[in-house]
Amino acid sequence: MAITIRNKETEAMIRRLGRRWGLGPSGVVRRLAEDELGGSAGVSEGEFQRRMAAWDEIMKLAPPRDPDLTWEDVEREMDSLFDYLKEDEQSERKAS
Repeated sequence: MAITIRNKETEAMIRRLGRRWGLGPSGVVRRLAEDELGGSAGVSEGEFQRRMAAWDEIMKLAPPRDPDLTWEDVEREMDSLFDYLKEDEQSERKAS
């Protein structure tokens, strides 16, 4: 089934995403549909490798203050950034 997009702004967004993701318009629509329906199993191995290489480049530009810092340490820190939200939620439950 062919789909015709008759909205120039929507078409431009699909093309921008396609350039970013390296997909054609059909691939972009499929990826968005799978994500919306929960059918996507995550990123491909190639995309994972690309992202990790980009992360390595960023780390070269701004190395951690502690050279013994591990990825697990970074993940733990990232997860703890939002702990205050959980604490606020628990306080609200106790107050009600």
